[in-house]
Amino acid sequence: MIQRIQTIYMSLLVMINLFLIVFIDNDPEISLPESIFGNFRPYINEFFFLEILAFIFLINIFLFSKPKFQINILKISSIVLLLGLFSLFDERPLKTSITDPGLIYFSLSFFLIFMSVNAISKDVSIINSSNRIR
Repeated sequence: MIQRIQTIYMSLLVMINLFLIVFIDNDPEISLPESIFGNFRPYINEFFFLEILAFIFLINIFLFSKPKFQINILKISSIVLLLGLFSLFDERPLKTSITDPGLIYFSLSFFLIFMSVNAISKDVSIINSSNRIR
């Protein structure tokens, strides 16, 4: 489980979300709605967005025996992140949205999810090729 690269990618996703959970409300300047995450900020605070995603990614690490289920969970979480990204650009000028630090979170999360899905898919193809040999 720990020797697989997708476990490291998903662990990074959990750590990023936990980092944001801890540090996003400690700084009162960041708590302003115009700063990090912009219009997406109420969803993060009121609906426990980061906490739920961190928990889903943590559970997903331990589902290593069900790789297709892991891929489905990662795809659903990427759709949720995509909705968050659209909300980040909603009702704000493009220049403000592009310079927002929340964009770094979404782009890094998409990259790590993409890398995890690719690594899991490679594992599935290796397993399927070994099953054909039997």
